[in-house]
Amino acid sequence: MGKLEEIAKELGAEILEVGRPVKTVEQATRETGTSPKQVIKSLVIISEREPLLVIVDGESRVDMGKLERLFGKCRFAKPEEVKELTGYEVGGVPPVGVPLRTIVDPKVLENEYVIGGGGAIDRLLRIEPQKIVEYQGAEVVDVRR
Repeated sequence: MGKLEEIAKELGAEILEVGRPVKTVEQATRETGTSPKQVIKSLVIISEREPLLVIVDGESRVDMGKLERLFGKCRFAKPEEVKELTGYEVGGVPPVGVPLRTIVDPKVLENEYVIGGGGAIDRLLRIEPQKIVEYQGAEVVDVRR
């Protein structure tokens, strides 16, 4: 069992084997019958101070201005940086088990459960958002526009 499977089990989360690539919010909603609000995006942002894992719901976009007020100049990580920093490919980055300072937008916590990256592009993770905050020691900050 891989590290993500162990974390999922520990947190009462579920890994969903989709069997085909799921890289967009639209694909995830279609495959799981959920709404875009329940799908989360785990984004790697490179700030002046440190790399960040920023989690927003599928209806929202990250407001770089809000992030920059907190962390200085920011940009999205390049695919190779995502892999290097998280161990996962873009599209498969899970919201837990990633060794980066984590920021969760409060709108994510409005859901009973959320669907996020499951470690590979053909897998998703179904998890209670509060467990993400607890496991990652995440900061809940409004970062959406």
